[in-house]
Amino acid sequence: MKLVDVKAFLKTNFLFLFPYLIFVFFGIGWIILDTKAEKHLEFNSFHNSFFDSFFYYFTFLGDGITATLVVLILAVINFRNALFVGVANIIAALITQLLKHTLFADVVRPKKFFEGMHDLYFVPGVDNYLYNSFPSGHSTCAFSLYLALALIVEQKIYKLIFCVVAFLVGYSRIYLSQHFFEDVYAGSLIGVSITLIVYYFINKINADRMNHSVIKFFKG
Repeated sequence: MKLVDVKAFLKTNFLFLFPYLIFVFFGIGWIILDTKAEKHLEFNSFHNSFFDSFFYYFTFLGDGITATLVVLILAVINFRNALFVGVANIIAALITQLLKHTLFADVVRPKKFFEGMHDLYFVPGVDNYLYNSFPSGHSTCAFSLYLALALIVEQKIYKLIFCVVAFLVGYSRIYLSQHFFEDVYAGSLIGVSITLIVYYFINKINADRMNHSVIKFFKG
């Protein structure tokens, strides 16, 4: 993008990107200042029946099934947008899963980490996993998916709503004790960075038929 395009891009998507940049800035500071155990215990001290139910269901907005459904819906409207969301999510997910099972395969989740050390509160009905904690796959998916949707829509209020949804999905992973803050932070970085890169390249493709439904696209 040219400099003027970057300025326009940042201005247009301010309601998603600015809150996220604040999160990135203060998040790294918190990671440096407190251990992941201290942070998680602070999070885990807050819970009630309403939020137990809310985050139990809300976290599904950051899984692969939700992303797939969004891509399918977009495909019947605009092939370019469907391709953008799909490719961004797939690449981000592959990177996260690769990191989970190679470099960070020995990083355990809160339930295993605190085993024999501290009795965490666990939301009833949640199957808490033990391994492959870093990075958070749900957070990667959520920040990739909802940033992509924020870049697609024109209405500013929807950009803000998608930003809030992404953060709530990320927080749900901590609330449910499926991940540490660091896991969510890293997952969001992967999701956001990959989505921005894919957005740049997808929009360099000058093909008018990509702006139609998948049916019209393949019909030519």
